[in-house]
Parts: sequence; C-alpha cells; structure tokens
Amino acid sequence: MELDLTKVMILLQRRYGAVREIHRLTKELGEAFERNDEVSASMLLQMRADEMERADVCLNQIWEMGETNRGYQEKLCTLMRSDPKEAVGDSPEEKKIYEIRQKIWEMAEELRGIDQRMSQNVAREKSFYKTKAEQQENLSLQA
Repeated sequence: MELDLTKVMILLQRRYGAVREIHRLTKELGEAFERNDEVSASMLLQMRADEMERADVCLNQIWEMGETNRGYQEKLCTLMRSDPKEAVGDSPEEKKIYEIRQKIWEMAEELRGIDQRMSQNVAREKSFYKTKAEQQENLSLQA
C-alpha cells in the first residue's frame, strides 16, 4: 500500500483555502484598524485565529499520515520540505502538491508584508517588525 497522495493534495488544498481566507480577513482587519473600529477588529482577529487553526489542523493531518509507516514519513518529508520552486514530482499528484505548496508560500509571503505594514501602523514603535537599526538605536538610548 502506498501513501495516499490524493489525500495529501486534498488536505493541502484545504490549507490553501484557509490561507486565502486568512489573507482576506487580514485585509479587512487593516481596514477596520484604519476606521478605528475595535468591535470589527476584534471579530476579525478571532475569525483569523479560527482560520489559522483550520490551516494547522490540515497540516497536522498530513503529518499524521506518516506516523504509521517509516516510508510514508520519508516521502512526506520530501514532499513537504523540498523547495516547491525546484522540486519535480514523479507523478501528477506530486506535481500538484508542489504547485499548491508554492501557492501557499506566495500567499504567506504577501500576508507577511500586509501584517508587517499593519503592525507598524498600529503599534508604531512597539511593532514586532521594527527594523534591526531601530531596535539597536532604542537599546543604545536606554543604556
């Protein structure tokens, strides 16, 4: 019996759907912050957390598929940790897995940028994304 690549594809597609929803909610969250709408922002943060949980559940289900068989685990490691830009699948399913992973990666990169801008606008000097130079400057001023 082989690793069920179709199930891996389905779970990754669900994860991609959750990441797309996180992206949409993050944009709405930024708009809520701009309007100073704390009620909407709070709801959107919870909805976003729920989608993050959904994405994590999909990923966990994929990794659980490898717990029963060492060969499955090795195959999953290859499929899930290889650079999706460079990886070449042996089957149509593997190629689709790499394609979905690439879409997830691209969406996550865009999300990081949106999140960074939003954090810097809202938290200003307390932002998680402060530049290293700003952090060093603040440390030297405190000394």
